[in-house]
Amino acid sequence: MAIAALLVLSIPALKSLAIPGFYTSHDGETHTARIAQYYKAITDGQFPPRFAGSFYNGLGSPIFVYIYPLPYILGSAIHATGLSFTDSFKILMASGFIFSGVFSYLWLREVFGSEKAAFLGALFYMWVPYRFLLIYVRGSLSEMLAYTFLPLVFYSATRLAQEKNVRWVAATSLSFSLLLASQNLVAMITAPIIAIYIFILAVFAKSSKFLAYGIIAGFWGAAIAAFVYLPSLFERGFVRFNQIISQSYVNHFVTLKQLIRSPWGYGFDLPGTVSDQMSFQVGLAHLFIFVVATILIVYLTLRKFMFPKKVPLNFIENASPNILILSLFFLVISLVLIFLMLNTQLTVYTWQHVRLLNFVDLPWRFLGPATLALSFLAAFVTKVTKLGLFFLFLVAFVLVANRNHLRINLALQRDDDFFQNYIGTATQYDEFTPIWRQTTRVPIGFDPNVNVELITGQANISNVLAKSNIVSFDTQAFSKEAQVRVNKFYFPEWKVKVDGKRLTPFKDLTVSGPASLRLDKEQDSSGLMVINLTNGTHKIVAKFTETPLRLFANYLTLGSLILALGIIIKNAKV
Repeated sequence: MAIAALLVLSIPALKSLAIPGFYTSHDGETHTARIAQYYKAITDGQFPPRFAGSFYNGLGSPIFVYIYPLPYILGSAIHATGLSFTDSFKILMASGFIFSGVFSYLWLREVFGSEKAAFLGALFYMWVPYRFLLIYVRGSLSEMLAYTFLPLVFYSATRLAQEKNVRWVAATSLSFSLLLASQNLVAMITAPIIAIYIFILAVFAKSSKFLAYGIIAGFWGAAIAAFVYLPSLFERGFVRFNQIISQSYVNHFVTLKQLIRSPWGYGFDLPGTVSDQMSFQVGLAHLFIFVVATILIVYLTLRKFMFPKKVPLNFIENASPNILILSLFFLVISLVLIFLMLNTQLTVYTWQHVRLLNFVDLPWRFLGPATLALSFLAAFVTKVTKLGLFFLFLVAFVLVANRNHLRINLALQRDDDFFQNYIGTATQYDEFTPIWRQTTRVPIGFDPNVNVELITGQANISNVLAKSNIVSFDTQAFSKEAQVRVNKFYFPEWKVKVDGKRLTPFKDLTVSGPASLRLDKEQDSSGLMVINLTNGTHKIVAKFTETPLRLFANYLTLGSLILALGIIIKNAKV
């Protein structure tokens, strides 16, 4: 019944997604373009996909070596059924919204043992300004999915604490891997919260066995996601990521006023706190819950430990010590998260000295886990208050408070060809530009349909075959100094063979750069593969393959995933 009610209340929240066509957003186009490139890479035989062929004006990008894959795996699967890339994106957005409610409901019902408390907590998790910001303003498919699977991790961990068996170890590892594969920044900022939650449950259960299971599940989940995380960690030096991302946070703190109430808009977060064109509000209903939960936690704590003989208030139930401690934990978490977003000297000092925070490019991303903490507090308030009218008031309050956040800005027409031939970088900061390239901008002067060019000497080029990961062609050179250029960015494990013999990068295979270009005029031609030809006919094949590290990560993921699924299926209750 509660889940059915959540589904019904999803209809007004998602009806704008039913408008035909695409819609304006910050990241929607790039996420959908990534889905299209991921799908193309799969059909070209890349498994898993690593190199996006059309990005950077057709010069390609190793974006999938580093970036979270799950949104694009799911989007490709939906598109494979015959739906457009636009519809695939919108279906994933809607599904993420609905399942975030279902998973949070399942988790909160396990914790509180109350359908009513779980329903309100799930409703607060779904109907929150930040969730509608992700859907209708930012179009952030990856964060949307990450916050879909986050409560599933808490649910799995809670069931693991109750049953302490290998089935729930595998289920927890799988749910954690879904979070990791959805959005790496969300996974990074929520992992400490998950770890502390598991530790608290272990203390409650007085079980070192559960704590060990929780640790195993964490490493197991990381192993399932290894095919993206190992290359992202250990091959990051091949791209500009560390140079670009580490200082981007400084211009994106918010004020307390913005968290309490800021105008709803569809523009961008501009440097500073004065000219922002989007809202960072926590939500009026959620702030109200924060205040009420704080009062109730203080009252119940005092009543239990300091004034046990005082006559209690009839409309407030006692909470178990475990529930009280967990509620206090999520209250503290919400306070810490709010602190990390604020434009204060102490907050800036914290970011400057806790280096791990520097990987979070936008401090207001902490609004996401804050909504989870506040949804837990909403369930807590419902659990300990007996007033039915107060419950109905909270339901109405959260719906009414978010009534103006449920619409797109402008509709757009974007067909599949637009996304299949997307020639931008598909990132905000161009951080996955290979280091051999002298500029991060989208190159000009290239025809994205021309994959091979003669740049010096005399030669004929024929029989060109180009896929996202392969460029092959025949040449007939008429001069000793003929050079052809493969218009794809060099990246480790592009294997280039001439007549079956592999060229050694930076020796037999030239990568255009300072030694071969006038970079004051030819920066856009840097980072490409140049092949020196001798007289005669030649068969040339350039193929993007896996480094030993990537190959190891692929097998680690495959083995860990098969093991987790096998244990879950074998131990499933019929």
